[in-house]
Amino acid sequence: MSYPYAVWLILDRYDYLRPEEVTQRLRYSTFVSVPKRYMYFEVPKAACTKMKELLWRLENGPPIKLLVGNLYETRREMFIHDRKNVPLPSLVDLDEKTQREVLESPDFLRMTFVRNPYTRLISAWKNKVMLCEPGYENVYLEIKGDLPALRKKSLITFDEFVEYIATQCDLRTCNLHWRRQSDHIFFSALNFSFVGKIECMAEGLQRFEQHLGLTRALVADARNVSRASDGEGYNPSLADKVYSLYQEDFEKLGYDRDAWPARQSDSPEKASKCTVPEEVFNDEIIERNLILSLLYQERDQLRADLRKVFRFRLLAFVNALLAVRDLGLKSASSIKRLFCKKR
Repeated sequence: MSYPYAVWLILDRYDYLRPEEVTQRLRYSTFVSVPKRYMYFEVPKAACTKMKELLWRLENGPPIKLLVGNLYETRREMFIHDRKNVPLPSLVDLDEKTQREVLESPDFLRMTFVRNPYTRLISAWKNKVMLCEPGYENVYLEIKGDLPALRKKSLITFDEFVEYIATQCDLRTCNLHWRRQSDHIFFSALNFSFVGKIECMAEGLQRFEQHLGLTRALVADARNVSRASDGEGYNPSLADKVYSLYQEDFEKLGYDRDAWPARQSDSPEKASKCTVPEEVFNDEIIERNLILSLLYQERDQLRADLRKVFRFRLLAFVNALLAVRDLGLKSASSIKRLFCKKR
């Protein structure tokens, strides 16, 4: 079977992957503008939401469609991750010649943004695992053995999550939110011209602005930028464990082994820092309520459609029975007339 040039290039360095896996990842994670000469390779939990929003605005994308694809999201903004919402082709959507041009031309900006592995893992735990986000129930089941109870909840601790990763995950191919970044972006195979760090997001965006020749700054907020509070949960032993798991990311992406935020002590100051601001709390609840409302509307519409189909089929069935009855009556009448003639 023939595969695109980019796929074979990657398989030459990552021979443990199947061509279909590489194709699927490139189709979802790469965004290419041939006219503007850039390619972006997204890394989950490394400002990828804001980067996709930026590309969507830059390319004058249509209104974001909600409840599309196979996404299980709890915020409206997260539907930017449906591939069809960002109007750019992927690397494997291009012909062979153009793929070579994208990956080899010196005037093409091949960029990605990465994140400190310590804080990225904390973010994945907090955002996806600890609160049992839709689609992550299996992780909760594997760690806890059961789903959260109706009343008192047993939350997955960061230590438990790290142990789960260490014992049950192949970090080359596991869930993309805690997969090694260097493996996710095929770092050894793709000739990136710029690898930005979200800890220095402004500098990275400036590089993109220069490439595009823009006179105004690109805007992206710091939602995913590492903060000291993100490191809550690390001690020397746990940091060593995470470093051993993600050593390739530290070495290839240029992160310091000792760049882990220390676990804060149990104190009133810590409690106050752990309190979620009311504005943030309300925003999260409202977003989830709106998504739930949309899902209920979708359910009600599907129920109404099903009732229409049922009524239509029932009507068709009744009509078929009536037709059979009429045919039977006609046949009986014909037989009766024939019988009378013979007499």
